[in-house]
Amino acid sequence: MTETMVLEIIREAVDGEGGYPGREELLQDVGVDSIAGYEIRLLIRERCGAQVSEEEFDGLRSVGDLLDLLRCRGGAPAGRGTALDA
Repeated sequence: MTETMVLEIIREAVDGEGGYPGREELLQDVGVDSIAGYEIRLLIRERCGAQVSEEEFDGLRSVGDLLDLLRCRGGAPAGRGTALDA
């Protein structure tokens, strides 16, 4: 899974249009509420097999926090288009 795929998941969950959210944007400001958060966690599990618990997700503040958490789970996204997991 790439960073771009994660950003697409976020955009899909919040019914966003246009560009991808930036790493520094707060999840709340992007439109992530509890329902979108659940959908994001579900899509991440389905598309890359990574588990993000509700407690972990609730502790995240920004898009970058989510990307960093997933990087720790298996791979390192240095930028868009790089693998989150090998």
